[in-house]
This record gives sequence, structure tokens and C-alpha cells, in this order.
Amino acid sequence: MSDAALILPGFFGKLPSTGDFVTRGLPASFVSAWDRWISGHLVHRFSHNSPQAHPVLRFLIGREVFGPMTGVVMASTDRAGRPFPLTIAAAPPVAASDIATAAHEWFDALEAAGTSACAGQLDGDGLAAHLSSLPFPAVPAKGNLVRRMVFWVRGSEPIEVNPDEPELTLRELLCADLRSG
Repeated sequence: MSDAALILPGFFGKLPSTGDFVTRGLPASFVSAWDRWISGHLVHRFSHNSPQAHPVLRFLIGREVFGPMTGVVMASTDRAGRPFPLTIAAAPPVAASDIATAAHEWFDALEAAGTSACAGQLDGDGLAAHLSSLPFPAVPAKGNLVRRMVFWVRGSEPIEVNPDEPELTLRELLCADLRSG
């Protein structure tokens, strides 16, 4: 893939090294819509216990919601301990279901980078620099197109999530991961 065609991930959320929200490299339209969605559906799930106690969610969002976008979202806090998830994401050309398996090493790398940042090992600049070496992989756009949202955790199958009523599915996904972990 040429440098001109690289799709680099960006991030949005809170980091222990900062006093408030940070965002880099993501479209403002996505950040605005995603902020509203995770504030209503994920913040309360990630607000209890330490950030390390919560599983990292992987996601793929289709055009009917506010995609295409794919990446990871994980529990985090700012310097004052105020919780808010950290999202690391990139905009693939299309939201094809096979991305979940074809790009698993990329998701692993995003998860590792985010975990380091949430542990205070990377600040915003360090995370941005690290992500510049993790372009979205050139995977074939195969499988069904994801129209709305799917979520999964490492080692599980993607689960379709109704973006308007995600509570039951998110609870099942997060609890299943906690039971198996």
C-alpha cells in the first residue's frame, strides 16, 4: 500500500496523562456522534472498578450509523481519575464483516497501544506517534457489509448490536468476556 493510501488510526477519550479529553486524527463528525453514543451506552459500564478490570471491545460501524469506522474502545480515566473510554479507530473503505478476522493482528496492536496509554505509559503525543506505525491493513473487503454496528472481544465472534437499544447485547458480551477471562 502506498503512503498516500495509508489509513491511519486516530483516538478520542481520556488518558491518565492528561487532564481532560484528547482527540487526534478522527473526523469531528465521528467524534461528535460517537461521544453521544458511548456517553449513553458505555461510560456507565466502564465507570466501576479499575480500567484494567474491563474487557476491550472491538467494533465495526456501518454507514447507516456513523461509519464506516472500526477499532477498539476501552475503559480509561483522566489524570484526576474521571472515567471515560478511550477509542482508537480508523475509517476503512467499507465496513465488511470479514475485517473482524482478517485484521485481527491490527486489532491486537490497537488494543496493546491503548492498554499502554491507559496505564500511563504513553501520553497523547506518544500514542499518536505509535499509531502512525499502525495503518489499517490492506485486507480484502469480503463478507457482508455491516450496515449498523457489530462488537466483539478478542477471541469471540462479532455480535450485531442495535445502536438504539444496545444494552442487552453489550451486557451479554461484557459479562461473557468477564466469565471466560
